[in-house]
Amino acid sequence: MEDYSKFLNGIWEDYTAFKGEKPYPLPKPKIQPEKKKEEPQPKPKEVVPEEVKPVTPKNPDKSNDPKPVIVNPSNMVTFDWCGMSMKLPNAKIQGDLRGTDKESLLAYYEALDNSLICKEVLPQMATIATGANFNDWCLLLLIQSYVRKIKANADANTRNIICWYMMAQFGYDIRLTLIGRSLFYLIPFHQTVYNHDYILIHDTRYYLWGEGTPDPNARISTPQLPDDAGAFVNLVMLKPLDIPNKPRRFSHTFSGRTISGEVNENLIKVMAQFPQMPVPCYAISEGDDKARNQILTQMKKYISNMSEFEAANFLLQFVQSFDYAVDEDQFGYEKPFFIEETLYYPQCDCEDRAIFYYFLVTNLLGNDVHLVHYPLHECNAVNFSQKLNADCYMYQGKQYVICDPTYIGASIGMCMPDFKNTRPEVELIK
Repeated sequence: MEDYSKFLNGIWEDYTAFKGEKPYPLPKPKIQPEKKKEEPQPKPKEVVPEEVKPVTPKNPDKSNDPKPVIVNPSNMVTFDWCGMSMKLPNAKIQGDLRGTDKESLLAYYEALDNSLICKEVLPQMATIATGANFNDWCLLLLIQSYVRKIKANADANTRNIICWYMMAQFGYDIRLTLIGRSLFYLIPFHQTVYNHDYILIHDTRYYLWGEGTPDPNARISTPQLPDDAGAFVNLVMLKPLDIPNKPRRFSHTFSGRTISGEVNENLIKVMAQFPQMPVPCYAISEGDDKARNQILTQMKKYISNMSEFEAANFLLQFVQSFDYAVDEDQFGYEKPFFIEETLYYPQCDCEDRAIFYYFLVTNLLGNDVHLVHYPLHECNAVNFSQKLNADCYMYQGKQYVICDPTYIGASIGMCMPDFKNTRPEVELIK
C-alpha cells in the first residue's frame, strides 16, 4: 500500500487476542485400532453429513509484481532457505529500529523506503518466487530467511518490521501490530490456521506472527486501515515447487508388493515450516510430481486386473499397513502430512492416511472421495459406481461408503464401532 506512513502516524486501535483454534481438543488414540474377528459385517445406514464448503482458494492477483532489474554482483548476499542456497541483493538498510513509538516507527519506515528493498530486492525475489512456483507462504518464508541474514545482529522488532514492510510492498494485507513494547505483524489467511492466536478486525481473523513471544497480558494495537488493504495469504500450493532436488529414498511393502522411489528432501524442509491448516488443504496441495508419479505408476501395475471394489480394498489395506504414531509422539505437536511427508517420515496417523488414500483413489480410480472427520479421527468416504451394503451416508443423491485407512483389517464400507452412531463432518474436496 502506498504511503503507509500516514496510517502508522494515525489512529491505532486496541484489540483482544483469541486463543488459536484446536482441530482435535482431545488426544488421539495412541494405538492404531484393529478390526476384531467377531465384528459383524456392516449394514446400510444413512448418515446426514455436516456440510463443509469445499476448500478452493485462489492465488491473489499479483500482476503488479516488480520486474527483474540488473543488480551489481558485488552487492549480493547468500543465505540458506530450507536447506538451499539463495542469492539476493543487499538491501542496505541504514541502522536498526530504535523504539516502538510513532516517531521511531516513522523514521525507520523512511529508512526502509530509502533502502534498496523496492528497487532491487523485491524484483529479484519476485523472479525467484515465480520461477520456483512459490505460493504466498513460501514467499514469506523466503523473506524471513533473507531478513535474518541481512539483520543477523538486530533485534526481533527490527526484523519483524522489515518482514512486514516487504510483504506489504508485495501487495498483501499484512498489518503491523504492537504488543506491549514488541512489534509483530498480522496475517490474514484464506484458510483457518490452527493453534495460533489471532485478533478479529471486521470479523476477519488476523493471526499474530513474527519473531518473539507475545506477552499475553500486554495491550494489542494496530493502525486503522481500509478493508481493501491488500491480498490474503494462501497456504495451498497450487503448483509443484520447482526447487533443487535432494533425493531421499522411500520404500514400503504390503502383501508382497512394494512401492519405492525418491522424494525431494528440500521439499520436506519447506513443508515442515507450514502452519497447521484444515486437512483438505494438504490433500489438494501440489508437491513433488516425480515422487507422486512413481507411486502411481507402480500402483497401477498392482491393481490393473482388479475390479473397482478390489482395487479400492487393496489401496485401503495398503495404507493401513503404514506404521502408526500420533503426531505428539513423533513431533511433539500436531502435524498433518502432505503426500510426500507420508513417504518420508517413518510413521503417520489418521489424517495423514486419509490424505494419502484420497490421493491414491482419486488418481488411480477416478472416484469422488470425501475426507471425513469424526471426533479425534479422520477417514474417507468414496462414491462407487454401484451401491454397497455398507456403512455409508447419502450426499446429493449419491452413496458415499466409509473407507478407513487407519482401521487395520477393515475393508471398504466398515466404520469403526466407536463412530457408527456418530454424525460425521464431511470435508468436501470437489
